[in-house]
Amino acid sequence: MTSQTDAVGGKYDQFAQAGTTEALGGNIHAGYWDSGAEHVPMAAATDRLTDLVGERLALRPGDRVLDVGCGNGFPAMRIAGTHDVHVTGITVSQQEVDRATELAAGSDRVTFRLADAASLPGDLGTFDAVFAIESLLHLPDQASALARLRRFVRPGGRLVVADLCQREPFTGAGEAVLAGMIRTLEIAGINSEQEHRASLQKAGWDLLELLDIGENVRPSYEQAAAAFRRIADSAPPFAAADIITAAELMAAFGENPSSGYVLITARRP
Repeated sequence: MTSQTDAVGGKYDQFAQAGTTEALGGNIHAGYWDSGAEHVPMAAATDRLTDLVGERLALRPGDRVLDVGCGNGFPAMRIAGTHDVHVTGITVSQQEVDRATELAAGSDRVTFRLADAASLPGDLGTFDAVFAIESLLHLPDQASALARLRRFVRPGGRLVVADLCQREPFTGAGEAVLAGMIRTLEIAGINSEQEHRASLQKAGWDLLELLDIGENVRPSYEQAAAAFRRIADSAPPFAAADIITAAELMAAFGENPSSGYVLITARRP
């Protein structure tokens, strides 16, 4: 694995050891709140985002699905159960592989393995669809990763991406917030909508839909920040400082009007 991959895996291992997964209600990605439903718990909102991704994959029972950056396995398990499909999840964090495998114990629909989206192993096979929830932003060259993923998906198969985006360039104090997010969370970069479109086109995917659901996702940042603050005091010393820093950065990022969130659906020609 590359040094960037090692850094990303190490960061997720560190946060997992500190209890961030439990603090966020199981998932480790943003949630989706319908207008006026901000009272909905984080765990339910993150499941709702997973459902939006699953719906756009246009799955049929028995399909094979690849989850890129599978985290602790909650989205893979939910999509497999809801749509009666088989899901292979990959992540660069060994602790996430272990936790996800434990979660899937007894299931013949879901498997997890240590693998890097930047250099996918050739023995993965062919999939009917692929999804990536907040994982592509860790890759320095998203277009190349998307092109590699395309080779593992059958013609007509779908790709769904849920990820952060910049509506406008961050300016003033926002520049420091963005730089801090990138540094603390081992993010390679946060694309604009135009950059997302350009990466898909360069990689040979046909874009079907790009939605900015940033306002529905925005409550995630303060809720995640509050959860991180709650566990900071009991976190291991090696993680506590990063957790506190991440909490303050996420809260500030969520308050910035330039922060958006895209839900992308594409098809392999």
